[in-house]
Amino acid sequence: MIVLFILSFSTNQLNLVESNIERDYWPTDGWENSSFEEVAMNKERIVEMFKYIDKNNFAIDSVLIVKDGDLVVEEYLTISSETLHPIYSVTKSFTSTLIGIAIEEGYIESVDQKIIDFIGHVDVPNIDSKENITIAHLLTMTSGIVWNEDISYHDPENTFRQLYDSSNWVEFVLNQAMEDEPGNTWKYNSGGSHLLSAIIENATGISTLGYADSHIFSTLGFSNYYWEEDPQNICFGGSGLQLLPRDMAKLGYLFLNNGTWDETQIVPEEWVSQASEGKIYLSERTDYGYQWWIFPLLDAYLALGWAGQIICVIPQHDIVAVFTSSLDESEFPFRELLADYIIKASEEGYIEPIPITMSSIILSLSISTAVIMFKKKQARLK
Repeated sequence: MIVLFILSFSTNQLNLVESNIERDYWPTDGWENSSFEEVAMNKERIVEMFKYIDKNNFAIDSVLIVKDGDLVVEEYLTISSETLHPIYSVTKSFTSTLIGIAIEEGYIESVDQKIIDFIGHVDVPNIDSKENITIAHLLTMTSGIVWNEDISYHDPENTFRQLYDSSNWVEFVLNQAMEDEPGNTWKYNSGGSHLLSAIIENATGISTLGYADSHIFSTLGFSNYYWEEDPQNICFGGSGLQLLPRDMAKLGYLFLNNGTWDETQIVPEEWVSQASEGKIYLSERTDYGYQWWIFPLLDAYLALGWAGQIICVIPQHDIVAVFTSSLDESEFPFRELLADYIIKASEEGYIEPIPITMSSIILSLSISTAVIMFKKKQARLK
């Protein structure tokens, strides 16, 4: 449990890319590729990143880096480009985005609307204790609902696992006790994210998948996807999405471009700003927004999923980075990969590699020979 320091000011808010940037194309039908030289990135730094991954045996399945709107890196280490990959809690950032669209379309009044307005009909003994929970509390994981998701997902005491094994997921979440007043503490809670999906379905009258398809997936050109449903056929708002890595990058690119896509405002710019702003202070390195993780020291915000699934947006460098992995709960050094390699490669810019020619090899050998002869001469003088 984390007692909250709520960030009521926007000095930590990450600036979006300039609204007047003109994109040469939109990757609806596919990404275009670019070279490190064209986007001014140090290729050797990225090569070092892959050596670091290999040396430490990190079970990373794919790495994509979009810079200035083009794919600069697209490496599939254990899967193919057409392999659907589970993205686990990265799903939460998609669910949050759909909430923002539903508010813009008038299905939901605002993030301050109480969740009881949408799911108060659920017949569980503890429903009355949830009357003060708002959509904002679910978005920021400050609902006050008792939840234990900090232990292994294989542990029977993990509330996420208990949710998954229950016959009605919405009822299960709403029937949990309250341990604090809404807004007082932060606790990671995938059940609250699932309630957001139930709210989307109740508010719009269509499935979360149908709403996502019409507003995001089809518009951005997602070619293949799957979204797991609960026993009542409600899409799992906290997990369950499977996507192609290229399509994961599209959500990041949508946010990088202030919610616009091909000159159409898909997500309200204000929502992009609010969702990627640190609402809750968690540590010196981490804040939490609307189902997005904020890392002020990196000037980045991320959608993060179990086992190393990442969509990272770095507005300052006009970068979107995507990782899919199969780490099985082992620690994933994403901060190092971003700070020491991807961001640094952008800061260093393109560095012309030294060409290896026969003359340069001969020169190198001549210098080495001269050094050896000099050392031998010095030894004789002694």
